[in-house]
Amino acid sequence: MDPDKSFHHYVRNTWSIEQGLPQISGLAIAQDRTGYLWVGTQAGLARFDGIRFTAFDPESAPGLRGMYIHDLLVDPRNRVWVATYRGVSVYEDGHFRALPVVGGEGDRGLDTTDLVAMPSGEIMVAAPDGVYRATETRLERLHGLPRPATSLHVRGDTLWVGSHGRVYRIGTDGIQVLPLPEGDDDTVVTQLLDAHGRLWAGTTAGLFFREHDRWQRYEGDEKLASSPVEAMYEDRDGNLWVGLVDDLARLRAGRVVEVVRSDATGTAVRAIFEDREGNLWLGTQWEGVTRLWNGWTRRYSQFEGLVDPVLWSVARGPEGRLWVGTNNGLSVMRDGRFEQVVAGADLPHPNAYTLLPERDAVWIGTRRGVAVLRDGQLEIPAQLAPMRSAQINGIVRDSRGALWFATTQGLYRLTRDGLQGFGTAHGLRDARVRLVHETRDGRLLVASHAGLFEFEADRLRPVGAEAGLRPDLDITAIHELPDGRLLVGALSEEIFLFDGQAWHGFDKSSGLPVNSPFFMTHDEAGYLWVAGIRGVHRLVLQDMADYAAGRISHVRGEMLLNERGDRRGGQKGFCCNGAGNAKGFVHQGELWLPTRDGVVAMRTDGIVKNATAPRTLIERVRVGELWRPADPSADWRLPPDQRDLGFEFTVLSLQDPKSVELRYRLVGYDADWRRLEDPTRRSVNYTNLPPGAYVFEAQGSNNADTWSQAPAQIGFRIQPHFHETPLFYWLLAGLLGSLAWAGYRRQMRLHLRQRQALELLVSQRTEALEVANHRLEEASQTDPLTGLRNRRYLATQIPADIAYYDRETVRRGAPDEVMVFALIDIDHFKAINDNHGHQAGDRVLQQMAQVLTQMVRTGDYIARWGGEEFLVVFRPMPNRHLPMLGDRICQAVAGHRFDVGTGEPLQVTCSVGFIECPLFRDARGGLGWEQMIELADRALYVVKAHGRNGWAAYRARADTDLGQLQQALRGDPGQLHGAGRLDLLASPHLLAARDAGKP
Repeated sequence: MDPDKSFHHYVRNTWSIEQGLPQISGLAIAQDRTGYLWVGTQAGLARFDGIRFTAFDPESAPGLRGMYIHDLLVDPRNRVWVATYRGVSVYEDGHFRALPVVGGEGDRGLDTTDLVAMPSGEIMVAAPDGVYRATETRLERLHGLPRPATSLHVRGDTLWVGSHGRVYRIGTDGIQVLPLPEGDDDTVVTQLLDAHGRLWAGTTAGLFFREHDRWQRYEGDEKLASSPVEAMYEDRDGNLWVGLVDDLARLRAGRVVEVVRSDATGTAVRAIFEDREGNLWLGTQWEGVTRLWNGWTRRYSQFEGLVDPVLWSVARGPEGRLWVGTNNGLSVMRDGRFEQVVAGADLPHPNAYTLLPERDAVWIGTRRGVAVLRDGQLEIPAQLAPMRSAQINGIVRDSRGALWFATTQGLYRLTRDGLQGFGTAHGLRDARVRLVHETRDGRLLVASHAGLFEFEADRLRPVGAEAGLRPDLDITAIHELPDGRLLVGALSEEIFLFDGQAWHGFDKSSGLPVNSPFFMTHDEAGYLWVAGIRGVHRLVLQDMADYAAGRISHVRGEMLLNERGDRRGGQKGFCCNGAGNAKGFVHQGELWLPTRDGVVAMRTDGIVKNATAPRTLIERVRVGELWRPADPSADWRLPPDQRDLGFEFTVLSLQDPKSVELRYRLVGYDADWRRLEDPTRRSVNYTNLPPGAYVFEAQGSNNADTWSQAPAQIGFRIQPHFHETPLFYWLLAGLLGSLAWAGYRRQMRLHLRQRQALELLVSQRTEALEVANHRLEEASQTDPLTGLRNRRYLATQIPADIAYYDRETVRRGAPDEVMVFALIDIDHFKAINDNHGHQAGDRVLQQMAQVLTQMVRTGDYIARWGGEEFLVVFRPMPNRHLPMLGDRICQAVAGHRFDVGTGEPLQVTCSVGFIECPLFRDARGGLGWEQMIELADRALYVVKAHGRNGWAAYRARADTDLGQLQQALRGDPGQLHGAGRLDLLASPHLLAARDAGKP
């Protein structure tokens, strides 16, 4: 882990019970030699391949001694040793084996807390009554101690044992007691570790280190000196990570360089581990496990003091300061912290959309004119009044000293003679100008919504039309290469290169990543860097020249920062806002760009790819209907009737498992490798294979296209039926020779029947497989309690429905029709569980599902959203029907008599939050379906806060701003109405309660 990066700059991903971890804790982490990650929790053990968790507990794996896991150890034979609160188990060859305690009862429980391996290969175990040795078959006490063994550490042939108030040193010369300083007799040593040339001891009373043959309390940080230490680990970059009871500290060369506080992934860390790809894993008490890797960016945002994280512009001043224009004013970075210099309320418009910092002033272009910051004083020059109603997209001072303004109302020039404007009367096809660029030879290029222009003699002349540059392009970026070649980017997600003779276009079809360029630059390594709203990508400049010359058919484009987290899209993260000037700069090989979450910085020479070759494994083979472990040493001669096989396999790369590649082939059947389209579904099936010898092979690569060194293989042979053997055909040929014409006819009939039988068999097997797959899919998408759909079903169904109904609405010309999402919550459901028991609560949920089912139409569907919440998706209806729908749902639930088996039916009410899809009816953009449901949840919050038993809905208005709405969604639920400019529709009694200020 790059020691120069702060913790919050690392790329982080978290897994917990929602993703398959048995429990929310991560108490121990290890990686076996094949590449699986093992995680011990309070409710069992999990094996992780980057996509799937395979869980083990004493019930599913009887050889696992206990479900509360304290420690894990992988030995050179790839056995996984597991220390639990009831003893030790070992995982070998796909099975767990419990180790009994010598001299005790067979089922005696032993609270084992730590495991280490001696140089000899012996496994040592910490226990309350001393240190045990784990052999192949048992646990035997090796060193009885007067105080519990709480942690273990090996230095050469010496075993160090942490205990209460002391550390035992056990060597060939016996046992030596090394007490903690006076006053720490009751302090428990929980961790022992060699790092930075010292032996460290983590205890329940802080961090200690051993120096001058005695233990000393670490005084480099107040927290480390006194707070309980729960985990310690030194990574390969020399970072010593110390997990405290609440915080996470990092030390370099014995000094604290960072203490992570108030960060969920760095709170209550109980296990730390670095895998073979250099990813750092943190297991926490409450947040599952988190993977950190360096990534390629640093992001400076609210953590560094930025008041508003939404940035529109970024610029480096002559004095080297970083200036940023935010959604709410102007800020500058000093000593690594942002300081707001001008509040948004003091500007003509709060959005500082473009900047030009100079030695004596900072020019601030807003969405409503220009302001100037001089000597700490903000000015709004009267001579710039003609631009007061214009959005300022760019400010540039040319080599002659003139100041140029690119605005939505034309191009303006400010000189000693005053301000002069240029628009359609001066040659522009469209007065909306995005940016101004002065070339090295003094030409002034102007990018507009309607093409590229050059300013000459107070006129604007179109550029490029005669050389292949389309005049209808909305130009968003201009860049000049050192050799004078020009590059322009367009909002249409295209880039155009002028090689001195003609303009050449590049888009998705030529290998360009999909992105609207807002900023472009190049580096000394020969890459063109492009930043836009979808992220940051680069491509080889020489490829562009070769493509333009017709020497190649595709350029090598590579996405490195991706807004949506697309597969093979590099690092996920927000980027980049607004087209115009001040949308990025390069300083000392580092890109600085404005985003929706502060400034993102990316070194152009810092893209370090994952060079660790992953291992590919075949995990299981299905023969007929039975799954078998993929043991190559087993007998894989299959009988003639076993022709249907399935294979489960995986590639063990943990840095970005969704971006791995997997390919497979059945040697003897497939002519070439086949690519697995969805790398998260790591299984394939073959049906009705002919007899013969086969080898199934699978091979995977990591997210950087580093392939496993060899494919995983398993061979098998399908025995033939007698009629498929060569002997059968020889006999048949002899019979045909003796019977002549009659035998020939008989053979034809035989082949016909055989073909029909085989076709019938294939049809039956295919039908059976389809039925089984359908049942499996239905089960995975159904809530077992209510029989309704679940969230997994919605994740695949809702996007398809939205796209379908959008097309149908346009086709039928019904703009007032909307899909409706209704989030329904049973009021006071906890009281039902508390007063009548969880079984009664389950019956209420089941009957609630029946009530809702009776209300929906064909094409509508209901899903259990979670707990007592239900989500109903109504197909398009006129939006004026929304109040009637809300009243119907509330009345239907309130009027139903819920039988919970207590003799007296219950009366139950519900609260309903609505949202209409689409939210907007113009080109202002849209929200994802998850955000739509979040809006419905916010509406539900209004109902809950104002009396329940009613409905509410948010509806967009003409002045609703998508960006403000998205920001409001991340804020206080009660502020959504004002911040997002949304209308609130609700049951009359709710509106009355809200207006009266009732709770």
